[in-house]
Amino acid sequence: MSSSKSGAKGGAIIGGAIGGAIGVKFTHKLYFDPSADQSDTGGYWITDEELRQKLANLIDTEEKIKNASVYSHPLFPYQLTNWKMFHAFIIMETNNWWWSIEKNSECITIQRSKNLESVRDMYQREKRTTGWTSLTKIRNNETTRGGNTTIKELINYIWREDCLNNIYHLHIANCQKFAALVFDRIKSPYNDQVYFDEAADQPRSTTSSCYMSVDKVFSEVQRLSASETFTRLEIYKVSISSWNIPDFFVPDFLAFLFRQISELFSHHHFVIFETDKGTYWSFERLPTRFTIQRARNKDILLKECQRNSRETLLSKSNLEKSDVAVRQNMNAVLGFIWKKDKTDIFYMPVEHCGTIALLIYDQFKRK
Repeated sequence: MSSSKSGAKGGAIIGGAIGGAIGVKFTHKLYFDPSADQSDTGGYWITDEELRQKLANLIDTEEKIKNASVYSHPLFPYQLTNWKMFHAFIIMETNNWWWSIEKNSECITIQRSKNLESVRDMYQREKRTTGWTSLTKIRNNETTRGGNTTIKELINYIWREDCLNNIYHLHIANCQKFAALVFDRIKSPYNDQVYFDEAADQPRSTTSSCYMSVDKVFSEVQRLSASETFTRLEIYKVSISSWNIPDFFVPDFLAFLFRQISELFSHHHFVIFETDKGTYWSFERLPTRFTIQRARNKDILLKECQRNSRETLLSKSNLEKSDVAVRQNMNAVLGFIWKKDKTDIFYMPVEHCGTIALLIYDQFKRK
């Protein structure tokens, strides 16, 4: 449950709780107040398309979350108990700031302040609602350590989950559901690791790891590909093994079927993008995870995967298709794969690496 003023004083509480019934409409925007404890600053309205880049320009997105808490307060000032009628929001602490993040029937709001009280006790410069008893004060319900999650990774996660396009609903997409989504991500980072090597043709530092979360990959790729634009793309096909089915052992129709299955399972496919800066990116699905590599030497991407020779288990990479690419970058590929409505691609079985490669190829070739 929530309100158009997230439990701020007045009739906005009731209007928001009822939702669109009296005209309140979810804006599909995020409101960011960078200095909630200062009276002379204004906020920013940010769309889904602007979310990651615009916030990155406004804040230090590499700040690590030290801890996070789920807070709640009543929707109505005359409540005697919270029961199920309460607004939930998240408070986060970093080294330099206090942050709040929450959803209501109007928007998603992020506030930042040097003082805890300015984001815990206030929403968009108005006092949050409290009830008549000690049971209906603003209360901390649960706290967790932030681990190594950064503000930017959390923003990437919110974007991937399509939260700004997930219309507010009183029961199934309310403030409590959103708070739980954010808190769970901080409490238990998802094990959706990707192998990402930003310089596959250079010696690797012994202190660096190529295994990272999807949200971390988004940050790294955004940093590296911002000034690079695709010029060409290619699909490569690599033989893994040959399954020769003797025709005389099985009927003709079964032999044909086995050959089709053999073709599906005995080849690996991957995509290579060339950019206008003389760099190359490979993107492919392996048995345990997706692998993304970047290099200035294209031959390395053809010969090696995760610093191992492709010819150890595979044969020589063969070019299957080549075309002019759309004027986008690897950041757009990640969005195509990991944005909420495309997660079915991410979870495709590894044997469908050819399908995944073809989907990416068709999406990013110039029409």
